[in-house]
Amino acid sequence: MPVTRLASLALACTLALAASAAAQTRPVTTTRLSDRLYLLSVDEADYSTNTLVLTGPDGVLIVDTQKREDGPALRAAVAALGGPVRYIINTHRHIEHVGGNEAFGTEPVVIAHALMPEKLRSRTFLFDEFPPATFPDITVADSLTLYFDGERIRIVAVPGSHDDNELMVHFTDANVVHLSSLTNGLNFPSVDEDGDALRFPEVIDRAAALLPHDVAIVSGHSPRGEHRAGTWNNLRPYRDMIARTIEIVRAGLAQGREVAALQRDSVLRPFGSYARSYVGQSDWIEEIADRLRRPAGQRPPLIFADLYTTWKSQGAAAAVARYSALHRDHATEYRFGENDLLVVGMKVLPNNHARDAIIFLEGSLREYPAAPLRYMTHLYLALAHRELGNVERAREQCRRALEVNPRYERASQLLAELERR
Repeated sequence: MPVTRLASLALACTLALAASAAAQTRPVTTTRLSDRLYLLSVDEADYSTNTLVLTGPDGVLIVDTQKREDGPALRAAVAALGGPVRYIINTHRHIEHVGGNEAFGTEPVVIAHALMPEKLRSRTFLFDEFPPATFPDITVADSLTLYFDGERIRIVAVPGSHDDNELMVHFTDANVVHLSSLTNGLNFPSVDEDGDALRFPEVIDRAAALLPHDVAIVSGHSPRGEHRAGTWNNLRPYRDMIARTIEIVRAGLAQGREVAALQRDSVLRPFGSYARSYVGQSDWIEEIADRLRRPAGQRPPLIFADLYTTWKSQGAAAAVARYSALHRDHATEYRFGENDLLVVGMKVLPNNHARDAIIFLEGSLREYPAAPLRYMTHLYLALAHRELGNVERAREQCRRALEVNPRYERASQLLAELERR
């Protein structure tokens, strides 16, 4: 079962900087929001990921910790503001929000949604093999109030739109809220496998009802280089944009029009200003349509648990062979996506499994030779070969990535580095 284009784009943006981070350290930009509250941002491929840091006499509290590879740089930036780190709050389970937890060790108390532990032990997260420091010590199913550094911090579960395990974190005295990926920088939203595009209006309404009208809003992501907060007054037009675009796509489908026709006719053109991040008009049309046409009832399971068990017991080659056999002979019993093996290769590569990563990535190219993100597969193959000292093979994979996507900056940067050797 192929993933939607929006899911592919979200994956590309989520994964792309794992590759670039292997070539260079990304800076952390610090913006002061109040006397003791700071916004720390890392610019990624098409967006920034945003961390909040509260400092004071009790120590430091962090909301979201960036990706695993950004953890050391984030730790250094936080240390410059104060210490020690006492609390980490994760707004949801995605790697760019929880990956840096381990960089702060086991001392901080980690707070996350009640579904977080299950999420980090399932699906593609199995291949991350997160250490204990990543997992929450306290979980929140509804709400929790924390008093720290003289600040009243209200933590409220707001699941259902971008993902099913999201928290908003409101610093009531500073009057700043981290809204996770509910607002996506006030651009067209991205939607996870466990999210629901149709639920954004109701979840935004719930969050808005809980917040004062003069609150400053920090999104989990914002347009690249845009390190600032939104306002409560942005929520109503943002919510209305989502509701209106859903109805436009719904009406088009009801008239018997195909998704491609809606995209070709740019039916969301009046809302083009919301396409400032990695989700464009066509992507949002496809995501809405996919959700509206989704059959009712339970869907087949994803393939990753089976794949992980085979990998751990029999090795990468056996896992790829099993994937291929199941995809061929049991296509309706699992949910398959053209980026499955790419994701696995990306996740095992940083954990000292370069040879296994190559097996998974080459399997991805065989199984899905026309996948839109195959340029990323070639890049990860380049990184794996570089790690093993196979410089010429790494160069060749960079060239193949650029054949597919000539504007792929990460491949150009890595190729330039390799050619200097």
